[in-house]
Amino acid sequence: MDIVISIIVFILGLLFGSFTNVIIYRMPREESIVQPPSHCPSCNTRLGVLDLIPVLSWVFLGGRCRYCQGKISPRYAVVELLSGLLFLVVYLRYGFSMETVAGWVFVIILLAVSFTDLDEGMIPDRLTYPGMVLGLVLSFWTIGFLPALYGFLAFGGLMLAIAVISNGGMGGGDIKLAACIGAFTGLIGSAITLMMAALLGAVFGLGLIFLKKGGRKTMVKFGPFLAVSAFTAYLYAANIWSWYMGSFF
Repeated sequence: MDIVISIIVFILGLLFGSFTNVIIYRMPREESIVQPPSHCPSCNTRLGVLDLIPVLSWVFLGGRCRYCQGKISPRYAVVELLSGLLFLVVYLRYGFSMETVAGWVFVIILLAVSFTDLDEGMIPDRLTYPGMVLGLVLSFWTIGFLPALYGFLAFGGLMLAIAVISNGGMGGGDIKLAACIGAFTGLIGSAITLMMAALLGAVFGLGLIFLKKGGRKTMVKFGPFLAVSAFTAYLYAANIWSWYMGSFF
């Protein structure tokens, strides 16, 4: 029975991954995520049911449109697969609970943020503003409203302060994403997210320098690092915090 439920959750995640791809493609272009129905970005032909099967459609069609043979980015299949896996991870962590529902919403936001930032170099306000509201609303059934509010204000405020002090070294999209993350994870989750993201960003930056692909002034897209760290914090903030406090204090 557990295996059947896990498979169902994974498939559900794949389906929401398809929706996440719509967000990633349309929001930076300020298009509706509802209308028109899914279509080929090359020839604009409306896609049929067989064209919309997550992951499998891309594999069986060889990464090309059935109608115009235009190339379809593997990113579509990657997002769907990641969504399925992350939905399953959240379910295995929290079972049947509101924490799982909130976690699935958080997964969609974080995936959309990460790939939009990677593709377009931006994090749409149309994504982060609703994310803030959803995080605060869902907190009534998860971490509690006040912890969510404190996380929202503290993490967003801290990133805003960093942006002001660094004279634009932090993007506005990152500030709003931080506020959204704070609403879902609270103060402790925000602190862990910031520490992990800073570490990941530093390692990535050093890697670029070592490989001679960049320098100290190379701009690094911080959204994906925040997203990976926030997802980890959402699942294991309490465990990580206990380990940290026990190891260093």
